[in-house]
Amino acid sequence: MQKTLYLATFDVGYTHILRVFYAADEAESQQKKSDLEKEINATCKSLEHYPNGFRLVMSTLPGTVEVSDGVQPRTIEV
Repeated sequence: MQKTLYLATFDVGYTHILRVFYAADEAESQQKKSDLEKEINATCKSLEHYPNGFRLVMSTLPGTVEVSDGVQPRTIEV
């Protein structure tokens, strides 16, 4: 199964929190966004997908990943 890279932005007081995660489809991305809103206790200001990935400082995050049933990619805090 292939999953796509998503970036969720949260506005918390005087700062922003970015969370990066992979999701198989729109429904899974909305579920993960909802889970993050509960975890962070803030409303998601934007949710964007990056099928071609992006470069962040000295790391490159791939836009899609192959996921087996036993191993799932984890959420990355940026």
